[in-house]
Amino acid sequence: MIAEFPITILYTQIVVHLPNIPRPGLLWDDDHVAQGFAWSEGIVSFGVPDHDGQCLIKVDVLDTIDISDSAYWVVQTPFEVASSPIKIGTIGNMKDIDVPAGSFNLVFEALPGEAEGDYTFSLNLKFIRTDKPEFKILKAGDELSTNKILRRDAQRG
Repeated sequence: MIAEFPITILYTQIVVHLPNIPRPGLLWDDDHVAQGFAWSEGIVSFGVPDHDGQCLIKVDVLDTIDISDSAYWVVQTPFEVASSPIKIGTIGNMKDIDVPAGSFNLVFEALPGEAEGDYTFSLNLKFIRTDKPEFKILKAGDELSTNKILRRDAQRG
């Protein structure tokens, strides 16, 4: 694991973006909400249900994907890292995280919170090395109202 930190989620989303993105916001529409993410080149936002308390974010770089049986939902987007560190967090509270340069499938996995620290959700961000990044819904769960990709792009806000 390359990073782990608690965070209070603002605007019901976590954001991953390259450091050169000046305003790291995306405008969501109904399709984005249904599929659980909004994406534009160099930035992706993953939806998190409105809740009380903190979440725990875990970041890792892997060669293969392993989805937890206890995951509520899991989505995947392409993500290209040209330089590090990248930014991960919420609007207004970003952390610099060192991720090696390369082409990735960025997998967002929402799990039940961990008892230690009393977290509402444990949110895994897995950078999976690949030559063919693609969008996928790997597990729909109750928070997503679709099991297919409805929209690949979002307008920057």
